[in-house]
Amino acid sequence: MTLKIIRHCLLAATVLLVASPVMAQTDTAYSDISKRDMREFRRLMPGIYTNEEQVNFQESLGVAKEDQVMRMDVVVTRTGESFTSVITWADGRTLEARHEHSIVNGKIQANAIRNGRMECARTVTRTFETFTAVGCDGPFILSPKGISLTSGDKTYILLRSRPFTCWVSPRKTDGSYAFYNNLVLHDQGGRVWIDATADHPRVGLKLRNVTWPTGVNRDSMALYTYQGQDEVYSPGYAWGDPKSERLAINTRWIQASCTQGNSLITPTLNLTPGRSD
Repeated sequence: MTLKIIRHCLLAATVLLVASPVMAQTDTAYSDISKRDMREFRRLMPGIYTNEEQVNFQESLGVAKEDQVMRMDVVVTRTGESFTSVITWADGRTLEARHEHSIVNGKIQANAIRNGRMECARTVTRTFETFTAVGCDGPFILSPKGISLTSGDKTYILLRSRPFTCWVSPRKTDGSYAFYNNLVLHDQGGRVWIDATADHPRVGLKLRNVTWPTGVNRDSMALYTYQGQDEVYSPGYAWGDPKSERLAINTRWIQASCTQGNSLITPTLNLTPGRSD
């Protein structure tokens, strides 16, 4: 009997000796995966996101008034190891929070800190290039394309924007052109305005990466021009491939060009063009 007990003890010890390194290796592997996922999650977070396309098409899609969402802009920036998100709604409301991330029980935890205290936490899981965070006011889904954010009973589809640097030349009363450079906007409805002077009216530009939800129209990058105080009607616009890195327009009363990125573009322009220019 005693011999049998000893044999069982020796067998159990052997199993533990064999299993422990395997369990340790497994724990380490899961930890490495979680850390890798968190690095990728944090890499994807910064950016400017808007639901310009969702807002523009909801009426044509027949979304009931009570279910429609207003324009929302989200700006996420990184400072050291923390992230700050600022949400701005079209009615002027804003919400700011600081986010800190850690690994808890093998999963990413995102803590939202508002007014100096931790308000809530989300648990983040990864599926391929998509991260789903559950908790706080509602879940959000982060991907290279953008963010889907649920707040209350509304879901906002926020697309990630690309930065562009533009120049614009409005035509002056004497027929020559003024010139304004280093105008920064983005391709998800970003706008810029040049105030009126004694020589030319107020003018504006807007970039929009049009994403058609239905139909046969192809998605396009569009550059809109505006004149005067009317900020809705665009008297002239140009369009190109949605992945375009450069888009330009010349309607005679305005010339403009936008290039992806933050680099200053200084063209050589003829500011007194003739008929064939």
